[in-house]
Amino acid sequence: MQNLQNSSKLLIVLSFAAIYLIWGTTYLIIAIGLEELPPFLMASLRFIIAGVMLIGYCLIKKEKLPSTSSILKNTFLGLIVLVGGQGLLIWSEQYIATGYASILVATLPIWFVIIDKSNWKIYFSNPYIIMGVVLGFLGILLLFQDTLNSSSFSNDVAQQLYASAAVLLGAVCWVFGTLYNRTKPAPGSIYSNLGWQLLMASLICVAISYSTGELSDFNFAHVTYKGWLSVIYLSVAGSIIAFITYTWLLTKMPSAIVGTYAYINPVVAVVLGWYLADEVISNNQLIGMAVILGSAILVNITRSQVQSKNHEEEDTEIEASMKLKS
Repeated sequence: MQNLQNSSKLLIVLSFAAIYLIWGTTYLIIAIGLEELPPFLMASLRFIIAGVMLIGYCLIKKEKLPSTSSILKNTFLGLIVLVGGQGLLIWSEQYIATGYASILVATLPIWFVIIDKSNWKIYFSNPYIIMGVVLGFLGILLLFQDTLNSSSFSNDVAQQLYASAAVLLGAVCWVFGTLYNRTKPAPGSIYSNLGWQLLMASLICVAISYSTGELSDFNFAHVTYKGWLSVIYLSVAGSIIAFITYTWLLTKMPSAIVGTYAYINPVVAVVLGWYLADEVISNNQLIGMAVILGSAILVNITRSQVQSKNHEEEDTEIEASMKLKS
């Protein structure tokens, strides 16, 4: 029995290490892949490899093929969550540092509070959540300050602003899609749904790649092993291993603890970007990063506590009602 408990604890530790490190390293791996592959084509390749693997797994398990309505719903989610959330991030890393992009993604807990209208009454009755949201926007302004104060508004500066806005838009897309999926999930297993979302997102990304002219002067023969290893790592490690590990952890640990990956990933990304890619971060950006991480922690932990307390009160009311009926 003791050996089983130790094995379980070790598996939990390794699982946390996986989502901390794998998702933290994906920002730098994306930047490496972009040296040889255009953004939306790289996203398409990443999605189709992971999608085929997941659907293949479902076929081996002899799961039923999804209905037309299920495929349409997963196509919508693939468009919003993967093309919007991941595709825009990949595109943006052509113009901004990986650590900078990861901090903008760390605003996810703030967008959850702002977009989750059904829980506004709960969220905005708590002063800590309000404080966290305000701090988050102040942190974003600090990140943008150096760019906005630039003496010459060159094309490079404009691209950095557009790229930063794209990452924030991607974060909003990710949250919107996640909330939509929580309230109106498609029937079928989580692996089947994710597989179809990845496949549909791959088709959409390759269409975007073609329509924007990415393929006009691109030649697969020029892609080296470094580019292909980047795509494979993002597909297998980022989209499958880390995701399955994350899903398993949610069944073993409180979601607020599992959600700490959102604070660790940017730290990993910033350190790797500085150490391996010689990325330079200004003092204003460092302060902005610290403010955003602090606000994200404040919002996420407080939101989890409020929701937990609310669920406990609901359970108490149900139990009291059942006692009265009996």
